[in-house]
Amino acid sequence: MPNLALDIERRVGLSLAVGRYLRSADRFNEASREFTGACKSLRKRLGPSQRFIVQVDFKHYLVTSDRDGNFDVEPIESL
Repeated sequence: MPNLALDIERRVGLSLAVGRYLRSADRFNEASREFTGACKSLRKRLGPSQRFIVQVDFKHYLVTSDRDGNFDVEPIESL
């Protein structure tokens, strides 16, 4: 790897970019864990082969599940 001397502006810019990357990676990993937990919780509560509508935050969603525990949540315009 070539030995490039970095001026102060470039070092500060790189440091800020690396910090932003690390903070966003932490948020991404936390969101991923939360999403995985939410999926597991929903799978536990859903029964096999179901289809129903739920209202969350004044919006409606069609929820379907199959016998293998897979599910889908689709937004719907109106009832």
